Amino acid sequence: MRALKIDHVHIEVRDRDAAADWYQRTLGLVRYKQLASWADDKNGPLILSAGDGNPALSLFRRDCGALSRDATIAFRVSGEQFVAFMDELSDLRLLHRSGKILSRGDVVDHALSWSLYFLDPDENRLEVTSYDYAQIAGAVGGQ
Repeated sequence: MRALKIDHVHIEVRDRDAAADWYQRTLGLVRYKQLASWADDKNGPLILSAGDGNPALSLFRRDCGALSRDATIAFRVSGEQFVAFMDELSDLRLLHRSGKILSRGDVVDHALSWSLYFLDPDENRLEVTSYDYAQIAGAVGGQ
């Protein structure tokens, strides 16, 4: 057997609707209509899709206890989208994993890619990354 691709990732959130709204505002993810009925079950997933129209995240309700896992979900974007995301950081007021507000100074240079690491409102770890290295290097250099 050979997997075709990652279909979707399960994450735990306190409020599926609030989380879905946050992911739409922050990353442009939208509710996946074909599987919307699964969210009718309070313990079922609310599925979100990315720009390709395929499932990306499955939001599962959890109590406000400690997170049950430690993982990071990375979203690939173009260089242009990465620069636009950097420009919106002051409006988005995202939390860095350290607990401070994410800023352009938190951009990580991986030598072949650029990344920003932050938390969603339920403390799930997220990353926005791009491999359009040269394009972003120019924008980062002009901070």
